[in-house]
Amino acid sequence: MDKSSSPVSFDHAKCSGCFELVCVGVCPQGIIEIDRENRLCITEISLCTSCGVCANLCPTRAITIGSKSPIQKDQLVSK
Repeated sequence: MDKSSSPVSFDHAKCSGCFELVCVGVCPQGIIEIDRENRLCITEISLCTSCGVCANLCPTRAITIGSKSPIQKDQLVSK
């Protein structure tokens, strides 16, 4: 899978490079890293499950899954 078909997109203008790098630490697949230019990247796009954990926990909302904005807590429905 090439970069143009990545399910995850990073808005580097919004990314503050927060101290905790929340997205890097919460990815269940462990595929979000910081590249040589200190920008977020996905190391193995094919392993991304589009779970949305990174997008939901990003404090600056710099990550989106697909063409949708991150899911807000009030949009979640429990069964």
